[in-house]
Amino acid sequence: MLFDKPAVVIDNGSYSIKAGFACDNHPVSIFRTLVGRPSYLNGSYGNKYYDVHVGDDAIREIDLDLNHPVVKGSIAHWDDMERVWHHVFYKELKVAPEERGVILACGTNSTIDEKVKCCEVFFETFNAPTMCIQSQSVLAMYGSGTTTGICVDIGHDTTDVAPIFEGKMITYAHINTGLAGSQIENYLEKCLAERNLLNEFKSSIDIENIKKSCLYITKNGAMPIKNYIRNYKLPSGEKIDVSNEAFMAGELIFQPDIVKGEKTSFIPLHEAIVTASLKCDTEIRKQMYESIVPCGGLSMVPGINKRLQVELECSISSPFNILSSSEQYAISWLGGATFAGLSETKKIWVQKKQFEDYGQRIVRNKFF
Repeated sequence: MLFDKPAVVIDNGSYSIKAGFACDNHPVSIFRTLVGRPSYLNGSYGNKYYDVHVGDDAIREIDLDLNHPVVKGSIAHWDDMERVWHHVFYKELKVAPEERGVILACGTNSTIDEKVKCCEVFFETFNAPTMCIQSQSVLAMYGSGTTTGICVDIGHDTTDVAPIFEGKMITYAHINTGLAGSQIENYLEKCLAERNLLNEFKSSIDIENIKKSCLYITKNGAMPIKNYIRNYKLPSGEKIDVSNEAFMAGELIFQPDIVKGEKTSFIPLHEAIVTASLKCDTEIRKQMYESIVPCGGLSMVPGINKRLQVELECSISSPFNILSSSEQYAISWLGGATFAGLSETKKIWVQKKQFEDYGQRIVRNKFF
């Protein structure tokens, strides 16, 4: 370990924040990336005292305006993001930020300006002694035990396919498929609305819960007779049949045009992987195929890795290997914990004194 005390590892997800210590093998805390303020304020946050709710507390409370600080992998609302980080240190981890190094996992599309701003917040507001900012895709490779491969990050509002070579992302080969968890939810909502179920059970149906509990993907794209039925249980105990919706929503990841019945801008997952690999130099393509790493919340959908195996076998003549894990949803965080403990990464960290002396120049040099 590079520090007297284990570093804090924070994975900034659009859907959820994962936070913990580099000495652990699992995040201490996972909570929704949400900030809620009383709706009666109507967006006017004056000098009067009011409670601000962060994370899962914001969901449980009523009459709140909810804000998502991270949108499509980038920080969109800095004041709220700062509140989330404050919540991480003082409420979830219960540690003083000035006593801990911080490794921050940012989105694949994170700009250098965003990284500079992150350093400003952590060094000037939280007084952190040192920090390192790395892409979630890069850290996912470390979390899978390698530094070269293709990261397939299937998240809430972005799906990023990013080739990584020796711990660096090949940015020109990065592909966003345009389809992620939020688009799946929109499709489910549309289908249920067409059956008039949303009007009938408006306050009882949780689209997000249907996605989590009912969605599945078959190996060959055929609807199975056995175990085909998918029922969603309402709070009242009544069940509704969502078999067709659950099957078709899963197929959307691999056959978006067929499912939607029209030409879409979505890129099928397996095609995105092939295209990203073809953008890389021929000499390193074989190494890329040796470690295809699915991660993110939607990568936990039952059957997705088996289907990906079948689709890639039809598209790639070279041997390839999909690295599966029971903790694909947290693999970027696990990679951050691994990264923090490697002595060879010490030169990549930025010290507070360095930031005070050189400003954004040191950030641009180390986190380009």
